[in-house]
Amino acid sequence: MDMLPDLIAKINTPVLNAMAEIQQPRSKFQIEKFVINQHATKEMQYFQCVIEIQSLYYTIKSVSLDMQITELKIKKLKDTGDEIDNLEAQKLELGLEQTRLVGVGAFRELDILLEIFNSFEKQYTRVEIDNNQPDYWNKRLNQQSSLQQIAGTQAGAAHLESLLQIKEEIKEITK
Repeated sequence: MDMLPDLIAKINTPVLNAMAEIQQPRSKFQIEKFVINQHATKEMQYFQCVIEIQSLYYTIKSVSLDMQITELKIKKLKDTGDEIDNLEAQKLELGLEQTRLVGVGAFRELDILLEIFNSFEKQYTRVEIDNNQPDYWNKRLNQQSSLQQIAGTQAGAAHLESLLQIKEEIKEITK
């Protein structure tokens, strides 16, 4: 069987840099408008922001530990001098390369969320969040009901809700 073309020759530094440059699963716009602003009250926006930070924090910490373990495995495999072990080490290195690339995006999202966190006028307590629940659910359920009545379908209501989250005017489209 013939070998595949040289991948390194095809994927050069500018392409690798471009891959790193675009890394970020969700844009700042998406995080602000569809993750945080999906909630009608500041308390629940704060809650969502903290939950998102918590999730990224523990994911990044866990992945960092996994990467350290993988680096140790790579060293052990390379130290054997065996050809197959060396190839296995290269596969593990490839996984680390990909994880580091994805990590760029994770840290970008974390920076956005920390910026949003720091923009809140105050840090809400669990009691304040709980005390706000009747107001939050009243606003949320009334908005959902109104949007479904306007749109006529749940799918249409979801589209209208997205427009509201980005603070866009809802316009009637005529043909």
